[in-house]
Amino acid sequence: MTDEKKPLILVADDDSSIRSLLKLAIQSKGYQVEEAANGEECLAKYSRCQPDIVLLDALMPVMDGFTCCQRLRSLAGGTRLPILMLTFLDDRESIDQAFQAGATDYLTKPIHWAVLFQRVQRLLSASEALIKADAIAIQLEQQQNWEKLVREIIQQLSNFDNSWDILPTIISKIREFFQVERIVFYQKANQQIVESVASDRPSVKDFPFEKLDWQYHPGQVMAIDNLDRAELSPDAIASLHQANVRSLLIAPIFTQKQLWGLLCAHGCNSDRVWEKLEIERFSDLANLLSLAI
Repeated sequence: MTDEKKPLILVADDDSSIRSLLKLAIQSKGYQVEEAANGEECLAKYSRCQPDIVLLDALMPVMDGFTCCQRLRSLAGGTRLPILMLTFLDDRESIDQAFQAGATDYLTKPIHWAVLFQRVQRLLSASEALIKADAIAIQLEQQQNWEKLVREIIQQLSNFDNSWDILPTIISKIREFFQVERIVFYQKANQQIVESVASDRPSVKDFPFEKLDWQYHPGQVMAIDNLDRAELSPDAIASLHQANVRSLLIAPIFTQKQLWGLLCAHGCNSDRVWEKLEIERFSDLANLLSLAI
């Protein structure tokens, strides 16, 4: 395993000797390890470290493993977290209590090391498969939403003689799809601006787009993840700061090799790393609008 791909295992046990044995054994298999001496410390370590799996002793002071397990399930990301209970308790009632608390699996002490690592590997593999399945489902949903957006835009543009009349609705749909605080459609010749903006953010209808000293090229989208690190002039950065912009996409629209206008997405709440597919789709929307306007 490379350092970047080593799964992180959080070991929670009040017995320091058992924690040390588990840590040495786990590290010998190429995993990373974090330790906790009780349930409360386990919750704090989980929130800070976001481990890939938790090995949780059932009987601990301050907060026992059963309570800790329930609490882990309620935290962000805890629903799918693999939790393996380790305990000397082997009666049916304790096992049932562990699963009712949300444990993924249960292993009794003394620890059989081969069995432990088989369980850990199986739980990690199952968790990875679920994560991949979730990612595929998200991608599929995004693709479906994208196709729906394009169909709606084409239909709306075809139903109006004057495309500018329907532009506010279209721009709002684009903002919803990209989940940004502002979308702006700017026509250079008439200084005309159509925008959709979050209620807690200022309008940019008076923004001096014509004064921005940027070099635009057909088909090239300007993607800025962090405005403060952007290679722009101080005046441009200051103007964008006044509009509460922190990250942005700008797709230039050209007609007959001349800059006709811009389609802009403004992220105002935080920095944002724009994905390649987002940039491509934004460029496609700018091209679609340019054909209709």
